[in-house]
Amino acid sequence: MTEVVMLGIKTRPYSRAGVPATQSYVSVFHTEASLRAKRHGLAISGHMVGSFQDMDMTEATKLNSLKHLAKQYARANRITLNHALNLVAAKLGFANWTKLVSASKNDWIPSSEQMTSVEAFVAHALPAADFQAGHPEAMTRRFACLEQAEQGMIEGHEYRIQVALHDVVMVGDGWSITVPENPGARPIVQTSTENDGKCPVLNPEFLQQALTLARQRAAQVRGEISTDWPRRSTKPDHEGMVRHPLWGDESAVWFCLRCDGKINGPQIAQSLWHCPDCGASPLDIFNTAFWCEDGGKSLPPVKADGAKDNDKPDFRVVNDRPKLDLNPEKITLLIRSALLDDATNISEKLGALQAEITVDDENDVWISLEEDLWPHDKEPIQALIVAAQLGLEVELETMWSTIPFHWPGLGELTSSTREYTQMMLDAYAQYDSSPDSKT
Repeated sequence: MTEVVMLGIKTRPYSRAGVPATQSYVSVFHTEASLRAKRHGLAISGHMVGSFQDMDMTEATKLNSLKHLAKQYARANRITLNHALNLVAAKLGFANWTKLVSASKNDWIPSSEQMTSVEAFVAHALPAADFQAGHPEAMTRRFACLEQAEQGMIEGHEYRIQVALHDVVMVGDGWSITVPENPGARPIVQTSTENDGKCPVLNPEFLQQALTLARQRAAQVRGEISTDWPRRSTKPDHEGMVRHPLWGDESAVWFCLRCDGKINGPQIAQSLWHCPDCGASPLDIFNTAFWCEDGGKSLPPVKADGAKDNDKPDFRVVNDRPKLDLNPEKITLLIRSALLDDATNISEKLGALQAEITVDDENDVWISLEEDLWPHDKEPIQALIVAAQLGLEVELETMWSTIPFHWPGLGELTSSTREYTQMMLDAYAQYDSSPDSKT
């Protein structure tokens, strides 16, 4: 008895008794195969049996690929796998996944174009890493999409998108849009004081296009976070139990350390573990209110919807013009640099580097110079000029300390560090010593 597999079906077993005397096995095989092939728009011959078997594997592979893509989409968007399967089916024109499976049993298989559309649909919610192990063509399309999203132009205005600590920042000339990691937070639109109403984000149409791009990028970032976290952190069980993505604790009720809010499992999972009320990060979310005497029983629950309009951007005007902030560290840096300008030989350069520079509360400067390295009768002219430019008063004094090398007079013979180093090594060699030895 022989069983034949082709075109995704199995024909009935044939025995010699089941074949009419005037008809061979090959003719029976060819007749039924031809009927099956017509549905695929194929013409067949006997040598094509191997290709039928490959076609069966292709159908199964594509269906499994759709399931895998749906699983990725479900995890990235924090939804059930059944919901994701139905979304993928709808993308292919079916009412639900069950209808798609039924169609596949009746010889329907997704075309290459349809597979591409599903991959692009899923890619909007996934990081690039999820496609790195996939088909090379899907990878290429994904990277091309990311390159286009990173920088571009809207209505003649250039922009650039970057991700900083999971916040998406879109930057243009004199404006920026920030979409926070927290899904419940409002986008922040910042403009500089120099725009005088000419900033493009003040145009509603431009703003809407920019926000759409930034939110799409934020959805990818959140998808990456969801993919990295345990599945139970973003998908509660039937009792509302979720797992903290950082601590690993499991509970159906959670508490916010910052605002004392009580949060249920579905709420905290949907908000990517940010407090739905105050926006606190996962670091402030705990399964016990250990800071309360009653363990959090008296804490009010956080409202599911809240009163915030999270879709409305938060407009802010900032002064981004450079501002000079002269703190003691910066003043010291400038004065020491000026001392090096005053130095004419290696001894004086070492004296400038070893000088003790102190800035008091009123930004007055005290400069203490090593007597063996800096001539006592030489004023640091450049340092005094820089101090005057900064509006500072300078007090000079001499100090005595341990100098780095013997024979400081050697440094007065050259302004080259290379030459001084060789002279210093030769001098130590005469005493059978080295700079690292105790003298």
